[in-house]
Amino acid sequence: MTQDSAEARSREPALTFTRRARRVQIIDVTIELLSDHGYSGVSLSQIADRAGVTKPTVLYHFTDKSNLVSSVYRHVLDAVVESVGGAVETAEVEERPAAYVRSLVAHFVRYPSHARVSIEALIHGGERAESSAQWKPVADLLAAARKSRGATDEVELRTAALIIGGAIDAVVAEAVEDPKFDAVAASEEIVELIEARYLAG
Repeated sequence: MTQDSAEARSREPALTFTRRARRVQIIDVTIELLSDHGYSGVSLSQIADRAGVTKPTVLYHFTDKSNLVSSVYRHVLDAVVESVGGAVETAEVEERPAAYVRSLVAHFVRYPSHARVSIEALIHGGERAESSAQWKPVADLLAAARKSRGATDEVELRTAALIIGGAIDAVVAEAVEDPKFDAVAASEEIVELIEARYLAG
């Protein structure tokens, strides 16, 4: 999906600095509004008002609300990939599954609006990736970590990745619902599960 969004951006006409800044401003405002009010509770007029621009200006950059939400989702996804990818790349191979879990949960704790926008985009923006795009990167991290540690017991990596992904989604959703929920401590529980069940042996 990241490659697709990069290709889509490469087909967009070159924007001046001012237009690019205006586009980012509209995206940032939309993130705030979607996070606070949900897809159905936000209109293009509200977005324009909050951004201090006209509705035609919003439509100049984004053809309609669905296109804007898709662009917002790609913006959020790029931010997540940059944050989590950096943490994973700097970790030792055997520690990368833990780095993935910790950095992903930490990103959404730091930017709860990104979690809310991701949910809204998936529901209303049609931004659904193939299932393998969700679990395969995690399975690959597990496989590399197991090899690095010399683990020999059999593990169904697809199932493991789905369980880990589901646990992360549940923790993030709970943190969005209840800001007092300790998502960081919960992420450590997931790391302990990974260590005990999928990386030991």
